[in-house]
Amino acid sequence: MISMVERKDIISAYERTMSMRAVSRELGLSRKTVKKYVLEYLSAKSGGDETLVAYLKSEPSYKSATREKRALTGDVCRMIDVCLRDNREKRDRGDRKLCMKATDIHARLKSLGYKVSYPSVCNYIRTTLGNAYELQECFIRQSYPPGRDCEFDWGELYLTIGGRRMKLYMAVFTLAYSNHRAAYLFLQQDTQAYMESHRLYFKMLEKVPHRMVYDNMRVAVASFVGGKHPTDALIRMEAAYRFSHRFCNARSGNEKGHVERSVEFVRRKAFCELDSFDTIQDAQEHLVRTCSELNCPLCTYEGSAEQKLEEELRHMLPLKREISSFEQQSYHVDKYGTIVVRGIHYSVPDDLVGKKVTVFIYSNRIVVYHDRKVVATHEKTPVNGWKLDLMHYLCTFGKKPGSVAGSTALSMASEDLQELFNDHFVDSPSDFVLLLKKTREKGLTLEDLEASHCLMCSSGVRPSLQAFDLFLFGEKKQEMGKPQIGASSKEIEAYASNSLAGISAILEVNTRTINTGGYATTES
Repeated sequence: MISMVERKDIISAYERTMSMRAVSRELGLSRKTVKKYVLEYLSAKSGGDETLVAYLKSEPSYKSATREKRALTGDVCRMIDVCLRDNREKRDRGDRKLCMKATDIHARLKSLGYKVSYPSVCNYIRTTLGNAYELQECFIRQSYPPGRDCEFDWGELYLTIGGRRMKLYMAVFTLAYSNHRAAYLFLQQDTQAYMESHRLYFKMLEKVPHRMVYDNMRVAVASFVGGKHPTDALIRMEAAYRFSHRFCNARSGNEKGHVERSVEFVRRKAFCELDSFDTIQDAQEHLVRTCSELNCPLCTYEGSAEQKLEEELRHMLPLKREISSFEQQSYHVDKYGTIVVRGIHYSVPDDLVGKKVTVFIYSNRIVVYHDRKVVATHEKTPVNGWKLDLMHYLCTFGKKPGSVAGSTALSMASEDLQELFNDHFVDSPSDFVLLLKKTREKGLTLEDLEASHCLMCSSGVRPSLQAFDLFLFGEKKQEMGKPQIGASSKEIEAYASNSLAGISAILEVNTRTINTGGYATTES
């Protein structure tokens, strides 16, 4: 579509030459275009001066209602409808903050190979939903010196972890100068998580900003009487990291607009499409990757994000020390060999029943001490229930081997370990208990046992106590160390001979086990 100036040039050239062909050659325009506007001009001129003046003042236009939409095809519309339906489902279950915006839908279409403009997507959504976009508030852009201000805020979200939907809290940091973002997931929005998030962020940067900006969050503001007073946790962090703080006014999120926008932006970009994970650690790793991608785009008029971050780091304070946040409590071990921390049963070694233990409660884990030694470590769980470690009940299992099969501790073990017991030790639970004891005595873990089980199954070896003795614990395993680089031919031959002898011994045990109808013998 041509402009008013171009239409005026067409009319002036036509009045001068009185030839449409000459106007087309002179202005380099299509003869159809020249003819269209010349005919409009002649029609308006024949209608009188008022009609001509109204025509010359009007913007050039063309009919687009009947034009076929080439980019907004049926496939594109169906994809947008799917995204809008997902948004409705998320709003119905309370996940409004994870809904996709028009920019996210446009980004998904581009990733799928569709070539459609962002305004086209917005127009279709506006037509489908039947509502117009509200006018946006005007904000005054501020300038920030590098390395001075870092804004912090919390965000809430619901994710599906291990098949169970749970509420998590996201701690978000944003540097005001470079807009560099970082985020961490926690089970609770408490003081431990507040301090742990700062420790992780400063450790990642290896620097400390001069000032942290907070709103009126309870973990940062202790009292409002006579002004805002910081909490003991904030005072402790300021003394350790040497930064200062600034509190925003009430209901003034624009005073920390960088992180206010970052919470919604990071949460939506990270979890609007993928919100189901096996573990919280998997969700955290996905969040870290998303933040790295968001920090990569270039700002050509202000320098790249990497350049601005490097400039910020040069002006920040050095990280001289770290502090850890934990809550220390004493608990009594009950008859089930557990301690109850905030409504959740965590197992400890069964020889501590009836005794008192000291528990250090961190943001995402608990560590149990007895006689100044670590006796148990557990990842925290957000729901009431039980969290039992099979290795904590070996003494009791040794006296009551028949209780292994129906124990809650076994049901909470990995699927591979349950398969090992149900397929090979269900009729000899005492051998399974002995296998676990040997695993602990050798300084190995259940993960090592599971790895050996998988390796034995892939090698065609039937798992049994004798097979594990040779394969994982036996002296032959220690003798079959790989020769070092530059070893003599005799050392290499001895290694090969020992390896063959060990494999033959395992296969021999496997053969005897099968011949005895599935029961391992004690024959050497």
